[in-house]
Amino acid sequence: MVNPRFGEVWNAPSGSVLPGGMLCLIVSSDDFNRIRRQYVIVEVVADQLSGDAIICDLGPIGVALTGAPFTVGSSWFAEAESPLAVLDEPIARRAADQIRAILGP
Repeated sequence: MVNPRFGEVWNAPSGSVLPGGMLCLIVSSDDFNRIRRQYVIVEVVADQLSGDAIICDLGPIGVALTGAPFTVGSSWFAEAESPLAVLDEPIARRAADQIRAILGP
């Protein structure tokens, strides 16, 4: 069983009805993940979106859609073996801070 951690970008094969799954950034803390056995994630897309999307630039990885976080269980990552990328701490923290600003403490 895999153990996604804060700041990692994973492909969640179960995260989409489309072939290939969904790229997602883990924005919940490792303690939250361990205690709750759940993960707060946001979708990661390759290109900037126009309109009212709340996004966080992740550099060469793409952008995180921080306006729409959701919580998933470990089954989302059952077919995945390892993260596709691990973000630098300041970039991952910026995405998590945007979500906290939207949701509150």
